[in-house]
Amino acid sequence: MQRQVHRKCRYLPLAHQPLVLVLAQVKFSPIRQIAQYVPAIQEAFRRSGYPIERPGKVQQIVLAALGSAQISEQPRWEYRTREETRSVLLLEEGVVLQATAYDRFESFAGQLAEALDIVLKATDHDKLGVVQRVGLRYVNLIRPRAEQSYRDYLQPGFHGAPDAAFEPGTHRVHVQSVGRTALDGEKGTLVIRVSQTEGLPLPADLLVNAPKHSLSVSPKEVMTLLDMDHFIEGNFEPSSDWGTSCAYALHDHVIESFHDHVITSKAIEVWK
Repeated sequence: MQRQVHRKCRYLPLAHQPLVLVLAQVKFSPIRQIAQYVPAIQEAFRRSGYPIERPGKVQQIVLAALGSAQISEQPRWEYRTREETRSVLLLEEGVVLQATAYDRFESFAGQLAEALDIVLKATDHDKLGVVQRVGLRYVNLIRPRAEQSYRDYLQPGFHGAPDAAFEPGTHRVHVQSVGRTALDGEKGTLVIRVSQTEGLPLPADLLVNAPKHSLSVSPKEVMTLLDMDHFIEGNFEPSSDWGTSCAYALHDHVIESFHDHVITSKAIEVWK
């Protein structure tokens, strides 16, 4: 993948943007002894604007023979900004950057590069490891205006079945599209999900570790989530430069797909 230090997609600022969370994940070959590096990593993050530390554990489900499953736990460390609207999760196998206060991708990409650089250099993984996955995920919340429907904001392929097939007020949409993408000679995967829940402003798998957000929702309000997840997998160069370059390529494809294939021109007019 060629080095890319700037976007190649359109930039259309939205004063009322639907974006509620951006997440970038860089997964690398495991560092089972990562706990011994945590003091140096924590100090570097503290000096980079993440003074709040929240250690904890994450659960992993491992499928075994005959359909059985085993649940294992591994430590994780979380570092948050003072406002708690941006956080870094550190695990044995990767780094995750999340933000609920988001301006432009250029700033977010710089923060990802800094976080990845801190971890790779502190552990010597920039010399000893490989990057195995880079992913970028955008979660948007669609809240239609009065007398409008979520269908006014999404292209027909994401509308789901007609409401008439169900009892009034009971229809909930869950639509997913998955496919391969071409990224400067590499193959990626793009997953686009539209789902509806009551009172949850984020997908269930992101609720526990998400940074703070300012959304006010009613427990009975039907939330329409547009979740776009784009990632690449393989064995890649363990450097923040490569990770950032990859993130730009993932980002550009997501943005163009968002405008050309997912949302409508009416949605853009509402969000401007």
